[in-house]
Amino acid sequence: MNTQAMQDLSTEYLHWLKSNLIVFERGGSQVLSTPFIDPFNDGIEILLDTAGGEMVLHDGGRTLDTLMDMGVHIEKSERRQAIIQNAIAGCGVRMNNGRLETVVTHVNRAQRVHFLTTAILRLNDLWMTASPRTITDFFEIVKEYFDEHEILYTANKSITGRTVEHPIDFIIPLPKGRDRLIKLVSRPSVQAAKVASFTWIDLKDAQPDAERVVFINDMAFEEDAPDDVTKKTKNVNDNIISILKGYSDKIYPWSVAMNEPTFVQQIRSTR
Repeated sequence: MNTQAMQDLSTEYLHWLKSNLIVFERGGSQVLSTPFIDPFNDGIEILLDTAGGEMVLHDGGRTLDTLMDMGVHIEKSERRQAIIQNAIAGCGVRMNNGRLETVVTHVNRAQRVHFLTTAILRLNDLWMTASPRTITDFFEIVKEYFDEHEILYTANKSITGRTVEHPIDFIIPLPKGRDRLIKLVSRPSVQAAKVASFTWIDLKDAQPDAERVVFINDMAFEEDAPDDVTKKTKNVNDNIISILKGYSDKIYPWSVAMNEPTFVQQIRSTR
């Protein structure tokens, strides 16, 4: 896709985002209602509290409440707590008394809204694999695969783009100072595809020679599996693929990658 088309989408995306942001007050907090949605199709809200000269952005505890409503009880499992920490790593966000929060200044407030929203979206992706037996983190699946095949990478690193910083799930170093940037789409949706595409657009000037790669989680789980959960595939909407293809150099549905004999070589390749 040419540069003008990428700039057009960037402008359209920012216009759509701005047009769908609503700010209001609730119980002493300023609330930013975003167009991004949670697993129940409710809009994600960011709250801003100011006390003692300190400003804190947080989710009001709603993200964990949503996971609990889906049957994911974080406090009962150290492994699930570790998954939460993996999901929010690189976002500059902490878990405090059941809510996601980050301390901000007037200078970095907008940046931190972006990071907190990213952390919330990452955690919301976990609902798709919630069952009485298991909760699986797509990030952890990919990380274990890379470790197993001795693929060199840096995980959860933020890169400054033209407008904001962007958390990148994995970076694989290539020769001549180039990088392979990998974004994960854990729960495929048009919304997730637009967010990933905006990352590539915004990083174009900062990382002009980088290869932009997306891994799509197209794996499902068979709920009545007795012990080990049986993996199945699920269809990914063509619109999602189309959006990602416009701005990504390579796209790998995870089920396809796992059955491709040359996948390890491709992802490790220096071409």
